[in-house]
Amino acid sequence: MTKRGKFGDRPGIPDDDLDVQTRAGAPMPLVTHPMAAVRPPTGGDGGARALAHTVPLPPDSERGMAIEPRPTVTMQRFEGGALAPASREPPPEIGLTQHHLPDDATPDPRLILHLAPDSERAAQFRVLRHHLLECGRPQVVVVTSPKGGEGKTTTAVNLALALAECGRAKVLLAETHLRRPQLAGVFRFVPPWCFAEQLAAHRHQPLLPWGLVDIPQLWLHVGAVNPRAEQAQLLDAPAFAIAMERLRLGGYDHIVIDAPPVFGTAEVNLLQDAADGVVLVARGKHTTARDLRRAVDQITASKVLGTVLLEE
Repeated sequence: MTKRGKFGDRPGIPDDDLDVQTRAGAPMPLVTHPMAAVRPPTGGDGGARALAHTVPLPPDSERGMAIEPRPTVTMQRFEGGALAPASREPPPEIGLTQHHLPDDATPDPRLILHLAPDSERAAQFRVLRHHLLECGRPQVVVVTSPKGGEGKTTTAVNLALALAECGRAKVLLAETHLRRPQLAGVFRFVPPWCFAEQLAAHRHQPLLPWGLVDIPQLWLHVGAVNPRAEQAQLLDAPAFAIAMERLRLGGYDHIVIDAPPVFGTAEVNLLQDAADGVVLVARGKHTTARDLRRAVDQITASKVLGTVLLEE
């Protein structure tokens, strides 16, 4: 039987997805019951360990995106995280295009661990990393939120940076939000091969090489959707499952997926089947407890590793 921990109450990290700037001045609903009421139920295969911490947020950026929320994080112990037996298939061929963050441009404010590695908020992302590893070291983690503009991209990026920090693990950060891709803008590059196009190509030819971006400064590999390409297609569940099956063999300790929001489509439901767990992000005075309950109900509850609440 596992034990439950206590919830922390330190200040937190900002929600600065691109669409936040359009909502900054609008009134937002208050989270009526921030954590306990939305913690996913424990499955029949064991108890759960409640893990929590808070992450301080960065100040308002010059782009007007950061709103200084204070996140509270709870993680449910991951019981299904045991890796599958070693496959007899050969590992995928991965071609890397090296990219360095430009020196002549202001880094995206969402790169908290890069911009302020010694700050308290960066330290708290490392605590989040610790909590995730205590949840059974899931290899493929989907990061989502009930709606858009609630900080899932910020959380996915900095979770991946914390996991990969100083080369402690081999980490791939990939995105599947085809309608509003963010990662190419965050890291300031144009993908040499759009990750969405690769998903479609590998569905029919799984042994094709992969084309990813290597950012040595951050010890991180990135699979980004090209924002300049026309993204009319919906996410293909079999294509994503095939991609994760192949990339799991690529030597990655962790694959962090910046996913679409839960509401409005069934895409997260399709993604979770090929993932080890889901991290659900919410934003104070924007996401209601009802939104969180509905999101957990729409996702398979046993797949939810925990929630990240960004509270103003």
